[in-house]
Amino acid sequence: MTELTLTNNLLLKMTSLFWKSMDWLYPPRCCNCDRRGFVLCNECYAEIEPLSKNLCLKCGYPIHSRSGLCEDCRISPPPYTQMRAWASHSGPVQKAIQALKYKRNLALGMTLAMPLVELVNNSGWQIDIVVPIPLSRTRMRTRGYNQAELISRYLAASLNIQHSTNKVKRIRNTSTQIDMDVNKRFTNLLDAFYANPATLKKKNILVIDDVITTGATMQNCTKALLKAGAENIYCMSVARAILRHEKRHKGLASNSALQSL
Repeated sequence: MTELTLTNNLLLKMTSLFWKSMDWLYPPRCCNCDRRGFVLCNECYAEIEPLSKNLCLKCGYPIHSRSGLCEDCRISPPPYTQMRAWASHSGPVQKAIQALKYKRNLALGMTLAMPLVELVNNSGWQIDIVVPIPLSRTRMRTRGYNQAELISRYLAASLNIQHSTNKVKRIRNTSTQIDMDVNKRFTNLLDAFYANPATLKKKNILVIDDVITTGATMQNCTKALLKAGAENIYCMSVARAILRHEKRHKGLASNSALQSL
């Protein structure tokens, strides 16, 4: 048994034991319905809508086109190899991410990582290293933890893959993107990431985040990893923001932003 396997097995056992102990001391409540005894109860979990059919082969966005690609990816192919998300960013998933991110419900990191394990196993991706989207130092000090790291660390351990938080860093503080349009999101993230070339050459990287909205964060992080010599970049999140209609011409806006990179 390798050192990596021993480390990952220990992490999984210690994580499970820790949260079982915490549940006994401080019984949790479902982040969606407030039912006692669960961080996310079975009934609320069953309401989640997985993204599994009619997806763009590149970015994973739901489409109706028979070409296999959404309009954005046809007009301006993103730099990553492939991107996927587990579920639509709505209902119980949205509540769970908000509770993890803003209410310090850290146990949800493990809960939200579990479905990603199956998603990766079914993807056929060959992964060498799992990395979370990093927070800036300022935001890390304010929040105290990186929600993407809580998810990615358990995911990597479950897959028995190396996990790293120092191979890619956010080197520029960026403004919150909640109210930004596509172009502003891409501009906001210009040169925001740096990846370490010494440890990434010819490696296949899986980048994890909690939510994908426009994909600007994933694209800019991917560019930094490719610049450092990584071979293939796969991107995955717990949730994906889905518009009421298929994306149309938004790629034109993002394309102009990408050309300035």
